[in-house]
Amino acid sequence: MQSPNHLISTRHHHHTDIQSRITMARIAVIATLFATLLLITAVSAIYDNSKQAKCRKQIKRLKLTHCEQYLIDREMVALLRRQLLMVNQEEEEELKPCCDEMEKLGSKCRCMGLEQIVRQLRERGEMQGEEVEDMEDSARHLPSDCDLEPKTCKF
Repeated sequence: MQSPNHLISTRHHHHTDIQSRITMARIAVIATLFATLLLITAVSAIYDNSKQAKCRKQIKRLKLTHCEQYLIDREMVALLRRQLLMVNQEEEEELKPCCDEMEKLGSKCRCMGLEQIVRQLRERGEMQGEEVEDMEDSARHLPSDCDLEPKTCKF
């Protein structure tokens, strides 16, 4: 016959073994969740990169010259308005070809294309200071001016 101390020791060992298995199961679940999170993050990054690559190809193909010219002209007109209080009647005529480009570019790539135009103009030094800020604001709202989505860009 087994001693009572031996039975208590066996029960304690069995209880400890169950707790150990529960702890290991929890660790396995946490590790699986973490691995799943990493996988989702990686897939999301790959998707974002491929989406941006598609946008860059579209932007390169379309060149967005009409939109670039429109933004330059619009800023120059705004500058003249501030200095000479003049109004430009040609603005609407210049907007249409730009809107056509924006429509061809597609809603997911519009803001990236406009941001690229602003960055290039800034890098070339064609506009500085307040002119750049005004042009950026015009570029952000250009989809709305063209009645396209998204209405405003964030960059």
